[in-house]
Amino acid sequence: MVRKTTQGNAFLSGQLTNYQLMVLDDKQTVLTISMAYSGCSCHLSSTCVEQLSIYDNSTNIRLFDVPGFYTGCYVIEALLQSTLQCFYDQNCIDELQLYLTTASPMNATALDPSLSSQYSENSTIEHLLQSLMIEDWNSTQLYDRYYNECQPIQCTYTTETRNSVIYIITTMFGIVGGLMTVLRCVVPRVVNLVRKKRSQLPQSPFGLVLHTYVCRLFPTLKNYCLTFNVFKSVPPSTDEHKLKNQLISTRIFIVLLILSLTILLLYTSLADITKTINVPTPDLKKYEQLYFKYSQTLTCPCKQISINYEKFLSIEYTFHQVCTSIFITDDWISYIGMSYEATSANINFQWTASNAFQALHAFCDLIESTINNSLIQFNSSQYITASIASSELFQLQARSFVKQFILSTTNTFVLSLNTIRNSTHGDGLLSGLLTNYEITVGTSISKEPIVLGAPVGYSKCSCALSSTCIAQSSFLNSLSNMDSFDVPGFYTGCYVIEALLQSTLQCFYDQTCIDNLQIYLSPPVPMDVTALTSLLLSQYSENSTIEYLLNNLMIEEWNSTQSFDQYYNECQPMECTYTIETRNNVIYIITTIFGVIGGLITVLRCVVPQVVNICNEPFQSPMNCNSCGNTYCQECIMQWMQQQLSCPSCRQIGNQFLPVISRVVLNQLNRLLVQCTLCQQMNIQRSNFNDHISCTCPKQIVNCTDNCGWKGCRENLQEHLIECRRKQLFTDHISKYWKNIAFVILAILFFYIIKPHDNKKY
Repeated sequence: MVRKTTQGNAFLSGQLTNYQLMVLDDKQTVLTISMAYSGCSCHLSSTCVEQLSIYDNSTNIRLFDVPGFYTGCYVIEALLQSTLQCFYDQNCIDELQLYLTTASPMNATALDPSLSSQYSENSTIEHLLQSLMIEDWNSTQLYDRYYNECQPIQCTYTTETRNSVIYIITTMFGIVGGLMTVLRCVVPRVVNLVRKKRSQLPQSPFGLVLHTYVCRLFPTLKNYCLTFNVFKSVPPSTDEHKLKNQLISTRIFIVLLILSLTILLLYTSLADITKTINVPTPDLKKYEQLYFKYSQTLTCPCKQISINYEKFLSIEYTFHQVCTSIFITDDWISYIGMSYEATSANINFQWTASNAFQALHAFCDLIESTINNSLIQFNSSQYITASIASSELFQLQARSFVKQFILSTTNTFVLSLNTIRNSTHGDGLLSGLLTNYEITVGTSISKEPIVLGAPVGYSKCSCALSSTCIAQSSFLNSLSNMDSFDVPGFYTGCYVIEALLQSTLQCFYDQTCIDNLQIYLSPPVPMDVTALTSLLLSQYSENSTIEYLLNNLMIEEWNSTQSFDQYYNECQPMECTYTIETRNNVIYIITTIFGVIGGLITVLRCVVPQVVNICNEPFQSPMNCNSCGNTYCQECIMQWMQQQLSCPSCRQIGNQFLPVISRVVLNQLNRLLVQCTLCQQMNIQRSNFNDHISCTCPKQIVNCTDNCGWKGCRENLQEHLIECRRKQLFTDHISKYWKNIAFVILAILFFYIIKPHDNKKY
């Protein structure tokens, strides 16, 4: 940019390599004349060069041509086109020192051409600078240092595995207890109720058999429910009190068991659980389906977490039409430069126009170069995502990246240009066109001629105070210096570029204006020039200043394309996981219940009898407290004293309980009339109560005398004995199969437990 603006402003080299100073006949006015090298004018190009040679100052005879070295309009421009060819040759260096005529020759050794290099002896200095004059880049990556700085807290990995042996064993032990308990209770009774062996007695008509079966079913079920006892003592007890406690315990046990299982069933079946679903290597269509359903919980880790922008994002742009028009070509610049002539009229269009269009051409090239360089950096930027981003988020971020790119590129260019503009004016650099300072020859106090510089003014604005002073650019009559033709929208000023920035392209949208320009340029052969078209859709108007165009990088339109498909393919998600709120499946519910029921039954069998063991017969084996005189059942008070050391009534510690041994009292007790709590029979003498329970009470629970396992009321015993012999053989045979049923169920559960489960994280 510095090189382009230097030529655009036509800065005068201190060595007078681009312009020569010419003193007019009045010995006071100084003008500049453009230098030429090999037929190339410095007014039209800064890259004009010719062979650098050593001359004899007295005779102006060329003595020695320095190989590969050039001189030109600017020292740097000539140097960039030069090579180091001479300095690889010791003979060339020695000969060069002969012509330098120094007092003491320097011991200079030529560059070594045998060294390995990516450059040749004929590589230009510009080529070296474009590679930063670097032979080789060497980088070292130390992963161990990176790891030490990272300091990972933990590492996790996932494996596809099966349940461990310990888990299988503990689960099976948890299930087998409940399963065995359920089967032992259910199978024999189901077999007895549903399947009965056909009677070997003469069969009655089917209707009579069905009627008899229905009539006996409900009483049998009622009797079974009333006499069902899971807390039987071994051997079976005939004590009425114990039997009643066992029945009460059985009913409480059943109620608590059913209630507990119901609560557990409702909890396991109705409780919401979070389930994680894995979908391996989904394609884009599958991902979109999953995202549509499970967008809140869907995550898809990327295999490639860093992706270059160029893989999924492209940026294109359209320049203002002037950057592709004839007005920035070398032909146009040479065409308007034909009428260049040294003049003292700074506002003359011919005087500054060629430099202005060179600057305009330079701006188009600089902007394109700036954008392309920024695009290279932008495309190599990394888009880092640990997991796939949603399409909406991706599009939003991509548009943000593009906006940031446009903003940063624009700011970089404008900031660089403004820095050069401000430093140029601050340093008071002299324009070779003498547009900011006039040079005159004066005399000093000692009457010696001296060169003086005076700032130029435009419309009462001094170039010493401001670089933005401008005036209308015009074609002047060479005889009268009067305005002949004002170029609409075009200005001249202190510096060519400052005036150009405030100018517009108004004239170059008008074919008539362009034709008038060519008339005043008076070229030998008119050029076929077509005006810019105002019919094209543009964000700029004909009156938009060049500075406004530059602040927008002379871009008409930015076009960006974001491809989510390409991003997804580059990301390469290994799997997608999502979570759903669901309920436990049937197998889980069954295994949970079977796993709990064994322990639950065990706990209830231990707890319930202790809670229900309440004495209803305080006069059965009575014992008196020697302190308060209260009477208790011997069994109950002994159980109490094992846990407590005090009397249940007076709460005194250390009391003694003695049996009632008074014959008078015992006789009185035995004569009392009591009621049987089983059959509700009244007026039973207490002394005969035990015989009633053990021998005659129809509601007393008894066992089958054939040891078939039947238990029921004594009043149903005879009826049972008739049927018992008919079905005993069949029942015994069927009852053996519950073990086989249990084995089949255990095999199914075992297969479910050891099947592959979800990935486990360690």
